Amino acid sequence: MRLSEQQMEYLRVLGHELTPSVQVGAGGLTTFLLVQIDHALATQELVKVRVPYGDRRRRSATLDELAPQTGATLVQRENNAAILYRPAAQPVIDLPAQRQVS
Repeated sequence: MRLSEQQMEYLRVLGHELTPSVQVGAGGLTTFLLVQIDHALATQELVKVRVPYGDRRRRSATLDELAPQTGATLVQRENNAAILYRPAAQPVIDLPAQRQVS
């Protein structure tokens, strides 16, 4: 889903207050973990995922894989956390309207 900068900023503000609902363990992105993230996105739309690895490269690679593997939009990535957004069939978050460019 393509979001406007205004919508991304709105989601970043909402996501800032979130407590990480999913934490990636040493096993990385397992099938079970991806199902957990999928369920969280389906019910909450906006999810913060924490990846507390000590190895920066591994953490970065895991964060890069989150959005494509979950069908979500990466709203923000900061240190060891990512905020993901995927609209639900019954939307929970009311996004600001996209501005029309003439």
